[in-house]
Amino acid sequence: MKLPPADIVNSWPTPNYIDPPTRGHGVLVVNIVCFAFTFLVVCLRLYTRLWITCSAGIDDLLIVIGLVFAIAMVTITSIATENWGMNRHVWDIELVKLVTVQKLNLSFQILFSLASCFTKISLLWFCRRLIANSNFGMYNRAFILAIVFVGASSLLFTLVSIFQCSPVRAYWQISPTGSYHCMNDGAIVFSASVINIFTDFLVTALPMPLIWSLKLPTRQRLAVISIFALGVVVNVAGSVRTVYVWKSMVVGYDATWLGWPVLIAAAVEISLGLICSSAPALRPLIAAFLPRLLSSTRNISSSYNQRNRSHKLWYSTGRSRNSRVVTDELHQPGYNSDRFEIMRTIEMESWTESRLASHDKMGHGYDITSNNHSRTPTPTDSIEIKRGMVHVSPASAGSSVSGPGDTHSPTSSPFDDRQSR
Repeated sequence: MKLPPADIVNSWPTPNYIDPPTRGHGVLVVNIVCFAFTFLVVCLRLYTRLWITCSAGIDDLLIVIGLVFAIAMVTITSIATENWGMNRHVWDIELVKLVTVQKLNLSFQILFSLASCFTKISLLWFCRRLIANSNFGMYNRAFILAIVFVGASSLLFTLVSIFQCSPVRAYWQISPTGSYHCMNDGAIVFSASVINIFTDFLVTALPMPLIWSLKLPTRQRLAVISIFALGVVVNVAGSVRTVYVWKSMVVGYDATWLGWPVLIAAAVEISLGLICSSAPALRPLIAAFLPRLLSSTRNISSSYNQRNRSHKLWYSTGRSRNSRVVTDELHQPGYNSDRFEIMRTIEMESWTESRLASHDKMGHGYDITSNNHSRTPTPTDSIEIKRGMVHVSPASAGSSVSGPGDTHSPTSSPFDDRQSR
């Protein structure tokens, strides 16, 4: 353990082990509030991916790992402040407790680095999934390089933190026995904090041009960019944490008192990172309850005959187990009105699928086709092709409509359920 110079120790006041001044229970309160909400958001993300879109991927696994490390981190900081005096002045902590405080502090630093690393990689991997089937090679290479940089920097800091003292136990021992050597832990943590600010900014800024270049409605692009822009708050929390790391571990000696805000800033930074990484994946869940707000699907119209159709879409982001029959009072006699209109949303794009009621298979994972798929559309059909979507107005019972999951579509959507991982 690195001890302050003798003149600094002699200038400290008389220790108060019975009723010392403390920072209060702020760390515990912030940890509970932030991570209760974070845990809920991540669970909703997993529910959306596993049960609504059935499109779980590597990014979901990474976010779970990041959440586990984050929960372990806030558990340690809560125990350290409530039971071991990390909310006191360093001179008011018993020497026998300082050993445990050092162990908890080292564990906190490592767990923070791992939680931040997996959260950032999850978000970057999610962005790669969006462009899996599109011609965005430059963005894909940029995301891969960012993933490698974030992972390598976190691994390097973890290894340096663990082996900064030789032997390792010299880091927390008050008076190490035998020969030992320790690096400057303040310089290590501060350098890691600066690199963490850079990676926070990188993960926040890198997806912005990609989202703007996607052919989405302007409202959707602005909404998604706003979600990613919440990462600016993460950058602010990281900057605040870095300032207090400098004060407590580089230029100051009262590490527990000056470093107490670091624990709060770390909890806010990690929780906001997990929330921002999970928010884009919640769109299908929100669309299930607020379809009018988030739906981008167009009403099917008969543009050739300039006839307006009165119909009702059944909004669903699920696997379409139960459907409602479309009502249409303007169909010609003999038209089979037992047709289903389905709106399904994957991440940030929506489309419609239309099929006859006589089909047995519906929903996720099935091709929506009619019995006469090869029929050439007649002039009474209105066909619209837009980014992998074919909208065919049901002017006859034999027409077919294909969504992004249909292999017969002229193009493929980057938001397909079955994206390559």
